[in-house]
Amino acid sequence: MMQTDVKAATLADTGSIGIPTRLKGLVISYTAGTGSVILKDGGSGGTTRFSFTAPATTDGAINVLIPGEGIRFDTSIYGAITDATVTVFYG
Repeated sequence: MMQTDVKAATLADTGSIGIPTRLKGLVISYTAGTGSVILKDGGSGGTTRFSFTAPATTDGAINVLIPGEGIRFDTSIYGAITDATVTVFYG
């Protein structure tokens, strides 16, 4: 079993966690109908590893738990975020 320290960071607009890491979970606060989160490996042109589009009904927040060892980002976690704030848990 792999054990790592889990860290947290908040991303808004475009932002990144500039190290290779594993995404363990997220808290997403979003605006109805327009909020979106795309997390890519290595920058704006990288491979999409996670995406979320807000439902059209109401503003809100969700918790996303990633099972197992998490989602591996080989280079870095890059966020392309619209009308949302994301707290990522990684390690």
